[in-house]
Amino acid sequence: METLQNRDVVSTLKGGQSLSSKNIIFVYKKNNTDYPRFAFVVSRKFSKKAVERNRAKRLMREALRLYGNDLKGVGYDIILIPKKGLQNKKTYHLKEDIEKIAQWLKS
Repeated sequence: METLQNRDVVSTLKGGQSLSSKNIIFVYKKNNTDYPRFAFVVSRKFSKKAVERNRAKRLMREALRLYGNDLKGVGYDIILIPKKGLQNKKTYHLKEDIEKIAQWLKS
C-alpha cells in the first residue's frame, strides 16, 4: 500500500470526487499508475485527542490491509476521512465501506 505525497493529497482534495459511506468519506481522483495510493486525513474536528485520531487512522489502515484486495487493480488516489464515532468501531465494521468504494471505482 503506497501513501500519497502532500502535493497529491492537496490535488486530490481540490479536484477529486467524493463518496460517502456509513463510517468513512472517500475522496478519489484518477492517477497515472496501475495501483491505488492512499492517504488518511483526520482533523482535530474529528477529536481533540490525538489518541483517538491515531486510532481512527490505524483502523482504516488495517481495514484496507485486510479487505482492500479488490482495490489492487484500480489506478486512483484515494483519501479516507473518518466520520465521528469511528474510533469506537472494529475493523470488520469497515469491511462493507471498503467493498463499496471498490465496487464504485471498478464500475
